[in-house]
Amino acid sequence: MNLTDWFPGSAKPVRKGVYQREYTYGKATQSQYCYWDGEFWYMGEPRANLAQAYGTSPTNGLAPNQSLPWRGVLK
Repeated sequence: MNLTDWFPGSAKPVRKGVYQREYTYGKATQSQYCYWDGEFWYMGEPRANLAQAYGTSPTNGLAPNQSLPWRGVLK
């Protein structure tokens, strides 16, 4: 899978879709796939296809932290 460089959480993606976001827990970091709807991030998932399904469902919740670093997933 090809990925872009990391962007700061203050920058927002131009296109809707699935991106990787970097979560930090103490000294550990973990990447999760999240859907960006053009305005908000949705909860993280371990796989891109799950993030796509989660983010496009009208009943699922937004990610509590909207300003984490992110990078694009290239096809």
